[in-house]
Amino acid sequence: MAPRNIVFFGENGHGKSSVINMVLGYETAATSSSAMGCTFQSTAYTHQLSGHDLVLWDTAGLNEGDQGTVTDMKAVTSLYTLLKKLEGGVSLLVFCIRAPLINDTARKIWQLFQEIICQKRVPIVMAVTHLENEDSMDDWWTENENRFRRYGMNPCSEYGSGVACITASKGKVRRGGRHAFQDEYDESQVKIRKLIVDNHLHAPWRVRPVDWFNTVYSEARRPSFWDNPQSALWGEFPASRREAHQVYGRGVFELASRWGISTQEAEKLARIMDG
Repeated sequence: MAPRNIVFFGENGHGKSSVINMVLGYETAATSSSAMGCTFQSTAYTHQLSGHDLVLWDTAGLNEGDQGTVTDMKAVTSLYTLLKKLEGGVSLLVFCIRAPLINDTARKIWQLFQEIICQKRVPIVMAVTHLENEDSMDDWWTENENRFRRYGMNPCSEYGSGVACITASKGKVRRGGRHAFQDEYDESQVKIRKLIVDNHLHAPWRVRPVDWFNTVYSEARRPSFWDNPQSALWGEFPASRREAHQVYGRGVFELASRWGISTQEAEKLARIMDG
């Protein structure tokens, strides 16, 4: 059986790479503090977890764009392209978000990949990071769940809440060699691994290209004799031809309605996504 693809995504600085390192059990994915520059390439890490062969995908950060209204479309396009080309399909989306930074950008990213691109066919779970200073990490979700629900961000809840409230940092090394947040980190590692094992699809779903645009055809009118009698004498009537016209597809309307942007802006984004 082919390994199952687990895709981690979210904004820059929200802990994707650190969470992947925690799942793997060793440091290999470059974190934002150590990465030089910005890349839109996705990196794969093969790993076996509880008897399951997985491929963990570390993707480009989906930050808010310069206009403050949409996400960085280069990164979005990179992730969309990755999801389409994964031959083994997608078994789970893991959305990483840093507490307490829930905002409209997070909602847009969530809805784009869960509802529009993956058509609600791929489970999506949430890893809430940077909770090492909470008295109880799990209580954070209880206190903030309604905020996410109001944004339409509903993690898969077939197995548990679909959320892991964690820290992906061990903190500073204390006297004796133990890290400040070692206990919280160890607890978090158990939670994130269980979240992945419990919620990933054993029969992956293959992401299909989104119908951003439709092509409609019309027949070009054949000219009559009276349009150009001289051409008729020489047999120069052009053959009727089909003309292609591009019109909005479902994806454009989904972008406009769910993201709260104009159809013109949605069309611009869709053309970038469509390459």
